[in-house]
Amino acid sequence: MEKMKLIKEELLINSQSFKDISLIAKRLSEILEIGDILFLKGSIGAGKSFFARCIIREYLNISKVYEDIPSPSFSLVQTYDNIKPKVCHVDLYRISFSSELEEIGLDNIYEKFLTIVEWPERLGKKTPDRFMQIEFIHSQKTDEERHLKISLEGVNRNDI
Repeated sequence: MEKMKLIKEELLINSQSFKDISLIAKRLSEILEIGDILFLKGSIGAGKSFFARCIIREYLNISKVYEDIPSPSFSLVQTYDNIKPKVCHVDLYRISFSSELEEIGLDNIYEKFLTIVEWPERLGKKTPDRFMQIEFIHSQKTDEERHLKISLEGVNRNDI
């Protein structure tokens, strides 16, 4: 029997504080591995970089590696190949042209790292077939809370 493909599945988690978001990132770090692609969507200040740093900090702590976690806003790509799993944090906010994506070489990165991508909508036609996406939505109640919309694209149910 052929494996059933999960074309798209969504989960909405309402009203999460930054402490809750940090805990969600920690739990997610327990199952992510090399080859996984995590897209983080949301407006500026929605918590994407915070979430990415929480995941990376967890791997640094487990690997007993102590280093800063800079934002890749200007460098576009920040790699952590001295931890397990190896992580590549990509921020595409400053990408204007698809030719700039070629220079980054994401196709090679995806297979060698756990890849966390902020502003994935800038990938356009370069979007991979398989990824997990977390969208950060500002709460109407307070600026201290976010709603998280988690979706899986092209993921085999057996991969979860």
